[in-house]
Amino acid sequence: MVDDTRRADLAYAISGADGLSDQSGSAAAVIGDDGLSVGPVTVSFLDADRLRATDYRIEIDLWPSGRLTLDNLGRRFDTFFAELSRARNQARVRGLLAHGVTMPVAFTGALLDAAVQPAEFHIYDTHLAIIPADADPYQVPFGALTAVAAQETPPGVLLTAERSRIVVGQLARRRDEFLRAVVERRDAQARFLMELTGLSCFADGRAVPRSEVRSLDELVKRFTAPDRVGGAEQLLAAAQGGEPRLGFVQLLDRDAEPDEGASDVPQPWASYLLVPIGGRVAFEILAGPSAATYVFEGDAAVVGSHLQALHARRAPLALSDTEARLTPANPYRLALRRLEPLRWLRAATRARLIHNDGWATALRQAITL
Repeated sequence: MVDDTRRADLAYAISGADGLSDQSGSAAAVIGDDGLSVGPVTVSFLDADRLRATDYRIEIDLWPSGRLTLDNLGRRFDTFFAELSRARNQARVRGLLAHGVTMPVAFTGALLDAAVQPAEFHIYDTHLAIIPADADPYQVPFGALTAVAAQETPPGVLLTAERSRIVVGQLARRRDEFLRAVVERRDAQARFLMELTGLSCFADGRAVPRSEVRSLDELVKRFTAPDRVGGAEQLLAAAQGGEPRLGFVQLLDRDAEPDEGASDVPQPWASYLLVPIGGRVAFEILAGPSAATYVFEGDAAVVGSHLQALHARRAPLALSDTEARLTPANPYRLALRRLEPLRWLRAATRARLIHNDGWATALRQAITL
């Protein structure tokens, strides 16, 4: 049975849509978790690139082309549009890899910058998902935050990272609650990593260079699964043109297979290396789910920041060119075309090396410029 807020009789018109003839009529519209059905037309929220309301008319711009217009909603307009917006936002949070594995705490407010932009804010255990009105959702990993503080003018919460500054405002009486929720989760991660490593330099998803880590080689040995020790040693021995970096990340891949080898890294955390080798960077998970070695072209700090922005979700990185084709059946199509860290990493990928008997030879080939 469909919730009344998710169903409405209305007039619709679709034009310029890829694979559909222009048409219009009257029909029942039904909002699902993944898309909208109206008459003979079904639109996935992953392909609903813009949603706006003007003069009691709803317009949805479609990817790769076309527009769906909904009209004649009468008194149902406000409730139907609110539910449509909510369902679309949730689907696009998932589609842009900004979701977590636990239920978030939700806040309504605005991004305060040169202009005020209404937004929703979902606080997960690992990151903040920001959902601006009529713009793409994105995540801010707590491990990327260098400072979190309340500000008075204008009232809000200032989130500072190495390359960005975000002011969350219009939280009304929930400002302190928002601040507390972010700080508690960020500090819980920091405490965990401090207790695990005995060092305060680590943050979730931050790869720390050798110069900032006391006894990096000893930590690598401690936090590497037994069957990956040889590979880690080869990578460290090949380092050139920069410092190796060690990091820990709380994995969000639901389909990740747990590591069967003994390790001091508890699930769902993983330890990893970023190793500069000339103009390339090797990404190697040391303990955690079984994974391939990725070789990227670029700077280790930049590679690390993009991996952190993805929260090290590897499934979309592992797609072959054929699997990454932007088809209506591809569940990663929205992220592949609009999530810049993923687009950058895929464009910079020079090799994906499976751990087998030919791994060492494949590594030598991948790092030879």
